[in-house]
Amino acid sequence: MELLVFNPEHDYALADNQPQFVALRSAAQFAYDCAPFMRYLTEDEAVVLDTYHPFGKEFQKNFAPLENADHITKVTPWGWNAAVVYQLQRIGVPDKLLPTDEQLSKLRALAHRKTTIAAMEFLHDKHPHPERLPSAPSYLTEIQQVEDFVLQKKDVIFKSPYSGNGRGHLYAHGECSPTLLRQCGGVLKRQGGILAEKQYTVVQDFAMEFECRNGEVLFRGYSLFKTEHYGYGGNLLMPDSEILRTLSRYVDTEELAAVQSLVSDFLQQEIAPHYNGDAGVDMFVYQEDGAYELHPFVEVNLRKTMGLAAHDIYARYCHPESRGTFRIVHGNVETGRAPSLQTEMHCRNGLWFSGTMVLNPVTEKTQYAVVVKLDECAM
Repeated sequence: MELLVFNPEHDYALADNQPQFVALRSAAQFAYDCAPFMRYLTEDEAVVLDTYHPFGKEFQKNFAPLENADHITKVTPWGWNAAVVYQLQRIGVPDKLLPTDEQLSKLRALAHRKTTIAAMEFLHDKHPHPERLPSAPSYLTEIQQVEDFVLQKKDVIFKSPYSGNGRGHLYAHGECSPTLLRQCGGVLKRQGGILAEKQYTVVQDFAMEFECRNGEVLFRGYSLFKTEHYGYGGNLLMPDSEILRTLSRYVDTEELAAVQSLVSDFLQQEIAPHYNGDAGVDMFVYQEDGAYELHPFVEVNLRKTMGLAAHDIYARYCHPESRGTFRIVHGNVETGRAPSLQTEMHCRNGLWFSGTMVLNPVTEKTQYAVVVKLDECAM
């Protein structure tokens, strides 16, 4: 039996790196509301662990022994970290199904954003035209380096080594305000460094999705997504072939294939020997001096991602002629039972074709919903 665990606060738990990490109430609510959607991501019989419950005494049931723990043969969390391992141990999941402290330490090191620097250096060394690639980010450890970087690059984005969903990003436009210096100083104190790179005029965000399995790297496909307020704004649901056609408006498909191969080689060399699981590599197309260019490695997420979830849900459940969106709705979503959020899902050949479906139960207390919306659209 597979045990599924939805712990979307994973990136923050990595930053905290303590077994007794407590997620923010909003993250706990998100996990509680949307955990059932994990069932759509597996083809086998599986159970979803009710890891969090933000409401009073019911929270205590998180630490009751798990029934039939001996029947569990596999554990699949959103991401592995010290906190989720501690929680699983407390409810009786066998240690043989969990990563060791040494494995967790290595995984956390690989999830550090300095891995992006190593990846970009690898790509510069292996790419046939490295002059077309953006520079690797800089890793800064002193506040004076922060000021110097802004003076040199002008429009700058700073990234915390561990952060998620666009948070942990700070921006400068030609000067360092006292607020920016204070915020960067806080990151330096808490996490020991901060990544810095120039800002780009982003035209299209996307990701290549991989899986590391038994020392090998498998390419799973593409995800085409948008950002809103520097956070996740949803995915487009369409075949990989159409995502490639969309990207080919800006970047030659041969270039995309070459980057896919090189990124796979990097993962094979640096990640796969130490990690089993999903690996989503964020990328984007940007515009500079009137031309479109590709940023081939913005960051790697060593966990499940909403992009991969959207890709898999489309591949498994959606008709190949359907097109649509996969998004997270936040707020009072009790209206999920109303036509505004959920309509009848029409099927063709047993696959979803048009309509709107919420992938988690909705009650009067639900604040988050995972929503698939499909429109009739011929190929």
